Amino acid sequence: MLESTHRANRPATTTPRQVATAALSQMPSSTVLIGSVVVAVLMSTEYLFQPFVWRNWPWDEVLAGWFEVARDRVVVALMIGSALIGSSRVPVRTLRARAALLAAAIVAGAGAGELVLLAGGALGAEGGPAPVLGRVARWAVVGGSVSAMWFVWRRAAEASAAAQAVELRRVRLERQATEARLEALRGQIEPHFLFNTLATVRRLQQVEPAQGARLLAHFVDYLRSARPAQQGNGNLLGQEVDLTRAYLSVVALRMAGRLAVSFDVPDDLRALPFPPLTLATLVENAVKHGIEPAPAGGMITVVVRRVGDTLEAVVADTGVGFSGTSGSGIGLANIRARLHTLYGSAGTLKLHGNLPSGVRASMHLPCRQRGAA
Repeated sequence: MLESTHRANRPATTTPRQVATAALSQMPSSTVLIGSVVVAVLMSTEYLFQPFVWRNWPWDEVLAGWFEVARDRVVVALMIGSALIGSSRVPVRTLRARAALLAAAIVAGAGAGELVLLAGGALGAEGGPAPVLGRVARWAVVGGSVSAMWFVWRRAAEASAAAQAVELRRVRLERQATEARLEALRGQIEPHFLFNTLATVRRLQQVEPAQGARLLAHFVDYLRSARPAQQGNGNLLGQEVDLTRAYLSVVALRMAGRLAVSFDVPDDLRALPFPPLTLATLVENAVKHGIEPAPAGGMITVVVRRVGDTLEAVVADTGVGFSGTSGSGIGLANIRARLHTLYGSAGTLKLHGNLPSGVRASMHLPCRQRGAA
């Protein structure tokens, strides 16, 4: 258990920066080169949208001129793409270094492409190297802009990923804390209940064997119903109701007529998911703080109904009412924490006075079908 918890809390070994580097290095080279060619061809179409070109030359010469421009742009783009592929293989430690390397790759690739065209005579020799340097300078501006935008985007993505990781870890720790409190609650409820029940069975076997046998049968039903609650979040409303009914059957026999019980739970709701040990805890709280202190005992009513998209579960007793500790015990605190962890603000537990006496505990949670997200 401890080992699995440590594994769950261990920070991820892959950081967003490593993911970005891996994405660049794992991108197929053919994809980079094809993308570069497409961008170059699209950029070359700027030549076709200049009105003076169509006014001064026939259409075939315009298309021939555009072909030469597109060819030159493609050569430069392929060199830039090759430089980007090579730079993606270079390991770096920071985003700034990756952005600088990206800008350097664009400038180096553009410069290499321009030199290839100059050496091949494609650009002519009239302007010498000056026009080449001018175009490389423009590519430097482009490279700096692209790398700056990439740096801002990646840093924002890293910040978002880090925030999500912190929130995920917080939710995981909160869920684990709630589960730990639930286990502590289960450990507090069961020994007290078990020992008292066994003591009552032993006494009844001596004075009223028939009642002792009935109590033992209800006790077995309780143990059988309690098993699904050990599964955690996989509990169903029907299982929780069965557990609560078995528990109250045992308590009613132990209290020798001082406790009456009523259930109103439609059968079509029994298959709905339901947090375990919530109804049982509310009922145990009603018995301990409401019915047992009342000299004449009282009645506990369990009602579950669907209200729109919400499931309302109510446990009402006619006991002594609020006692100063009935709303602040570990049981109720665990229910509230568990509802908040599972459902956020949609899961609530409220306590009210129950006329003419007692306490009414109402729990609300989203009404979800089994298997729904």
